[in-house]
Amino acid sequence: MKRSLRSVALVIALFAIFVGGASAHDRCDGANLKFAQEFAELKAMLGETMGEPLDCHEHAVNGDVIQHTTTGKAFIRPSVGIATFTDGWRHWELTSDGIRMSSKTTAYDVTITNLTVTQPFTPAVVATHRADAQLFATGEAASPEIQDLAENGAVPGLVQWWHDNPDASHVAVAFGAGEHPPIMPGESSTITIVADRGANHLSVASMLICTNDGFTGGAGLALPAVLGETATYMARAYDAGTERNTEDFADLVPPCQPLRGVSSDDAGTGMSNPDLAEDGVIARHGGVHGDLPMSDLTMEAHGWDIDAPVMQITVTQVGLVPTYEVAIENLTGTQPLTPAVVATHGSSLKLFGRGEAVIPELQDLAENGGVPGLHAALSDHADVVDVTVAAAGGPPPIMPGASVTATITGGSGATHLSAAAMLICTNDGFTGVAGLPLPNMIGESAVHTAVAYDAGTERNTEDFADLVPPCQGLRGVSSDDAGTGMSNPELAEGGVVVHHVGIDGGLPTSDLTIEAHGWDTDAPVVEITVTRIR
Repeated sequence: MKRSLRSVALVIALFAIFVGGASAHDRCDGANLKFAQEFAELKAMLGETMGEPLDCHEHAVNGDVIQHTTTGKAFIRPSVGIATFTDGWRHWELTSDGIRMSSKTTAYDVTITNLTVTQPFTPAVVATHRADAQLFATGEAASPEIQDLAENGAVPGLVQWWHDNPDASHVAVAFGAGEHPPIMPGESSTITIVADRGANHLSVASMLICTNDGFTGGAGLALPAVLGETATYMARAYDAGTERNTEDFADLVPPCQPLRGVSSDDAGTGMSNPDLAEDGVIARHGGVHGDLPMSDLTMEAHGWDIDAPVMQITVTQVGLVPTYEVAIENLTGTQPLTPAVVATHGSSLKLFGRGEAVIPELQDLAENGGVPGLHAALSDHADVVDVTVAAAGGPPPIMPGASVTATITGGSGATHLSAAAMLICTNDGFTGVAGLPLPNMIGESAVHTAVAYDAGTERNTEDFADLVPPCQGLRGVSSDDAGTGMSNPELAEGGVVVHHVGIDGGLPTSDLTIEAHGWDTDAPVVEITVTRIR
């Protein structure tokens, strides 16, 4: 193969350095760190991506010229003569045609659109995978996970199935907008998901909420192969063939009634009814009848055109997105924590600060465990790149001594991470971090320990009547007071965030005890570890 003129020039430059050394002006030392001459053009083209030198260039045993930077490593192999920079996952090569980049992971924007005017969808489970993973197929029996999704809206079970599937690459959930997680009629939801090399397919599944066992989605859809390319897929409604279509609210999931404004005395159920089981296969859904003996559903409120698609899936290749694994460990022996709201963002967001008043959504988290409100507020913030919730796989609280992990993306403008969780057995206690710098290199971790904070928004009565209801059941100490998930204006105080003084246990209204609910106020209550995984 003919070597490019640039490659030859670099080899000559390397030989000159080996033989003649560098001038005093160009020499790099501990007091004058600079990129080696052969990396100068690469640095000029990559800019901040390449970072700044951590040391002077060195010559490896194999002949490579290497220089470490704040974001990765630059190197040249004399036999090839191409200046290259890597952040551990991506590679940039300075060729005769300019910069050439390659990576082991590709990112995609996936937009889910509910095309119906009547049927709300559950949050959609979206996964990238290799060809051998099959989510569903018409004419075949539904898997237990598809059955549970189609009958009961069991999104977590299908997410876990993908996590356990050896052919899966990554899984994400597309939620609806506003205060409801469902994707409402006419609404769209967009997420970013990545695919590892070899994972060239995408699958999506979501329940049609006002059906017995209806669902929609796509299985084994081809991912766009070129940066910027978009693929659009239309999906029909399917019947899982696992439950008879009674159209009776008593047999449907409870959210159906309030979401469509049609209700009855039947509360609904989130459990499969063995008396309604049918041993069928997945088929095109016949739609809502509205005139069955037990029908609570109507064509006007719940029906759709059975000859038309109900979901549009739009997939665009957008390149690589930096991704981080966030591990949160509850260091206390007594205090359960709510799921933690985690966000990546730029430098302008300040989630909280000592001596400053909290934002309303953080107040609601600290007093009432308002995780959805804080998630929504951060999602709407212009400086935020991504938001997720780190929760336990079983009961949602992060129990004393337990750890949870979540994956979150970065990208353009994301330089920091913030997180917050409520100390459940307090009036307005919380913990977390505000503005932790994100790791730059693949495999690099940042570790932060945090103390407990008092939001300064509610007096610390330590009375179960003023605390969120889960506290009593989680710690096995209870009273006749049911607790509350609402702020009490009579307990309001216009304070600021301070270091929490802990549980008193001796107040006139105290139901909390130091033994069951206290912690070492001089020690951290949580450890947050952020690792860049791609």
